[in-house]
Amino acid sequence: MQKRHAIVVGANGLIGKELTQCLIDSDIYEKVTLVSRRYFDVEHPKLELEVIDYRELHKHWELFTCDDLFYTLGTTIKNAGKKDAFFKVEYDYCVNIAKIAHHNKVKQFLLVSSKGANPKSWFFYTATKGKIEDNLKQIGYPSLHIFRPSVLLGQRTEFRFLEKISQGFLKMFNFMMIGFLKNIKGMPSKSLAKAMVKQASKNEKGIHIYSNRKIHEMLKNG
Repeated sequence: MQKRHAIVVGANGLIGKELTQCLIDSDIYEKVTLVSRRYFDVEHPKLELEVIDYRELHKHWELFTCDDLFYTLGTTIKNAGKKDAFFKVEYDYCVNIAKIAHHNKVKQFLLVSSKGANPKSWFFYTATKGKIEDNLKQIGYPSLHIFRPSVLLGQRTEFRFLEKISQGFLKMFNFMMIGFLKNIKGMPSKSLAKAMVKQASKNEKGIHIYSNRKIHEMLKNG
């Protein structure tokens, strides 16, 4: 089997870090390029780090060339400062990178979206996620995987108050959430990363959307 090259965009974030470890552990990938806004230590022969300014993607056109691209970059309105800035980070960066990667013949694009993503949503966050998804579907990837987790469980480097409250609740009651409640069951960051790498390894063509419940079930089923 031919070894693959993966790129992780947003490699220094909650999901990006877990993805990095999963890709290191995988026998499928021989090279993993980590794309980040800031420098951090990289210590593994499979890994290489690229620190870029996402506002100048035109300078990094050739960087986005690989087999599988895992996109985990994101922010909050609070951190962005205002809705326009949030939209630029969430939508513009993602769609532009996806278009560049498609031009460079990337085979699979795997996106961390959000539960409730819908371009017609009344909520700005989920509406933005829905618009991203719709745009990615139009680009024409041979294989597009969209993951819609509920509240992510894990230790972030930044503090998100509402997410922290939700995490505390879900950590206490996650074990009780079975059946339809899996739709809101907290998603451990490590579990999401494992699911993404698992689906990428199948190399299935087409557009695939995974609900929070589906992600939990695919890991349970091995």
